[in-house]
Amino acid sequence: MEIVLKLMLVCSAMTSLITEALKTVLPDNGYSKNILAGIVSIFVSAAISTGYVILNNIPVTQDVIVYIITLVVLTWLCAMLGYDKVVQTIKQNFGKNKSDQDKEA
Repeated sequence: MEIVLKLMLVCSAMTSLITEALKTVLPDNGYSKNILAGIVSIFVSAAISTGYVILNNIPVTQDVIVYIITLVVLTWLCAMLGYDKVVQTIKQNFGKNKSDQDKEA
């Protein structure tokens, strides 16, 4: 189980980097950035976990399949509740608009 957490850390970092790169490359045509992050996280976590299993010659058992599915789901959740959501929450709760500052003055 420890390796799943380490792989989740790697997958989350890679997902974040790839998603931010795709956001800058793709034109903003009204697509959902959360859906993009979810799709990228599924592909990244599946590729990294499959690569780990192949490179370490781990036999594919029921436990390994459950770990891969768990890794995909956890990475997807991390991507959906990732950096953008944290920044959005901070801005909504702690950031003041220019109009709010003008009203206080």
